[in-house]
Amino acid sequence: MSLFLTGFRFGAAVPAVAEVLAGLIPRIPTVGLRIDLRSQTEGDQRLRELKEQIEANEGESPFMIDNGTILKAVPKKKPSYRKTRTKFLASGDKKIKPLENIVRCPACGHVKRSHFMCMNCFGEIKTFLKAKKRELLGEIEVKSPFETMDDIDKRIVYTSKKDNEPLEMKDKSSWIPQREQPMIYSKDHLRKPKRK
Repeated sequence: MSLFLTGFRFGAAVPAVAEVLAGLIPRIPTVGLRIDLRSQTEGDQRLRELKEQIEANEGESPFMIDNGTILKAVPKKKPSYRKTRTKFLASGDKKIKPLENIVRCPACGHVKRSHFMCMNCFGEIKTFLKAKKRELLGEIEVKSPFETMDDIDKRIVYTSKKDNEPLEMKDKSSWIPQREQPMIYSKDHLRKPKRK
């Protein structure tokens, strides 16, 4: 007990007590764990390709525009006034969030959203298939069923159809709507009668 009190009175005795107590406690053996990080460093082949592209472009990311900004998706229609106001004034949940899943198409190199089909490739495939269809089928003339029908069938199927209906209506004066004449009134009708 006296040793403890002297340690508080004199600053030199405190480190000596700590050394004595440390010597009494048995030392715990150190355990060494070796973690193999080779599987993590190998990673995805696409990440290695991206790293090579960045190194080839002198550190600049391949998805940058000329002024150094990241490409973002653009809406196809003009946003309404309400949407633009909420984008600037609303809290973080209602703001329009930037799209971070923009990548380049591996086939053509155009910018697209990841997990979405590239619209440039889609257009090329569409035009290619249309051309193939024209080659196989040739030019087919499509005739309307109205031309090949009998007169009796035309009367049954197209009962109210008239080819010259707009021409008939054009000459009639009833085709143009007439405005009704306003009722005649005087200013006395609008004024409240004066009390005597």
